[in-house]
Amino acid sequence: MSARLGPKRVLLLEFNEITWTIVEPMLATGKLPTFARLRREGAWASPRSVDLPPHMDPWVTWVTVHTGVERAVHGATVLEQDPSTIKAPRTWDYAVDAGKSVGVFGSISAYPPRAVPGFIVPGTFAPSSATFPRSLEPLQDLNRMQVQVHHRNRRGLSLSGMLSQGIDVLKLGVKPSTCAAIAAQLAREIVEPHQRFRRIAIQPLINYDVFEALYARHRPDYATWHTNHAAHYMHHYWRAMDDSRFTSPCPKDERRKYGDAVEIGYKLCDRLLARAMGLVDDDTILVVASSMGQQPFVNDEYPEGKITLRFKDISSVLRLMGARGVTALTPVMLPQWNVTIPDAVERARVKELWGRAHVVGKTSRSAFITTATGDVLTVTPVCLAEPDPDARYFFPGAPNARPEGYPIHELFAMDTPTTKQGMHHPTGLLMLWGKGIRAGVEIPDTTNLDIAPTLLHLLNIPIPDIMSGRVLSEAWDGSPHRGRVDRMPPERVRAAAQRPAAPAGN
Repeated sequence: MSARLGPKRVLLLEFNEITWTIVEPMLATGKLPTFARLRREGAWASPRSVDLPPHMDPWVTWVTVHTGVERAVHGATVLEQDPSTIKAPRTWDYAVDAGKSVGVFGSISAYPPRAVPGFIVPGTFAPSSATFPRSLEPLQDLNRMQVQVHHRNRRGLSLSGMLSQGIDVLKLGVKPSTCAAIAAQLAREIVEPHQRFRRIAIQPLINYDVFEALYARHRPDYATWHTNHAAHYMHHYWRAMDDSRFTSPCPKDERRKYGDAVEIGYKLCDRLLARAMGLVDDDTILVVASSMGQQPFVNDEYPEGKITLRFKDISSVLRLMGARGVTALTPVMLPQWNVTIPDAVERARVKELWGRAHVVGKTSRSAFITTATGDVLTVTPVCLAEPDPDARYFFPGAPNARPEGYPIHELFAMDTPTTKQGMHHPTGLLMLWGKGIRAGVEIPDTTNLDIAPTLLHLLNIPIPDIMSGRVLSEAWDGSPHRGRVDRMPPERVRAAAQRPAAPAGN
């Protein structure tokens, strides 16, 4: 077979941070039958992230996957940062520029949505509910509400509100089986309140139902679908699954409550993968990817794990700083917030105040990590290594701050069910399956820079010169693709980078 396998449609499933470290033991015990089938019938790899600490985060590594260039080129730093500060086109931009239809669902940095032949639903941490077409906004309203409820800065809807929103989302394609799963989950929580952790697995069911309906309607040449649920479970419950690599054993009650959480997340990935295989025809290649993986959180500074501090009301802290001109407050990955301040002088003043803030307690230290990207300050409370109920927070220079400081319980809640248990690891997962893909082939020596040129090659789109990764043609012709044929000239790269937002009314 020649190095060219295409043109093909491509369906990319983005299972954030899934790792062979967990997949392989579950394969051995027969718990992931669909992953086992793909491993038998397709090609697979363990790409390593070229983005390393302090930038080994999904909001960086996924942008690397989608742009095919390193962070120094694309510029991603924080989650859903000012879009104008991302300096490289994504794979879907190249596809649209090449005259192909696209369907982007949940992918990081897909905001703001642009008018495309197809559809775009940005990630759940997007700063607004804008979608293309606008008829999909009720779903994004639901997704963003769930993020805010998770931060507990917003209550859930009333019964009438739930019914109204449910009707809107049902019209978009949510299946009766998903409605039954929601009802079963709510009933389960009445009997066992700790089972609330399973709610995280409901959101991807709703989103995939809608994606599946959109995919069937549009049959896009290139489609992506993203879920973070497995990463969430690993971050919170890895020790409950297996404490063999941790410095402290898992408490029995924690294991009883959450010992199956990580496997629940991976089994859901397996079921969704089976459904995606049902969408694939002879002209489509299914790609499963994570931009990096996870590993047990083991850190000498946190022998019992990190205790997450959640803002009770970040607006109250901004008021004591006298912050002016704040145009948006957006919760992102717990416990982070994006604070948008367009005025550069005021933004710099507020950033300095966040930097001066410190805590005095069992350990005295800086209280926050603050990053500036474009108009946005991303604020992260520094976690605790152990409970410290007498800690006090001070804000030197803040015009409205009390000189005696603030007790920790006034500013923060510490209500996550467990300490942090999973951390990022550079090695991710990649699988390719479909007609023309070789069976049972492992592709060695890969990075997350190789994914974008491989996808574009399958789509029969010239590869931009700015991409340094290689086409993983071992998946279909048995040998590495080393040529530089079908390269995209710089002027076409610049054209693809022009990503106007979707106009109102679409």
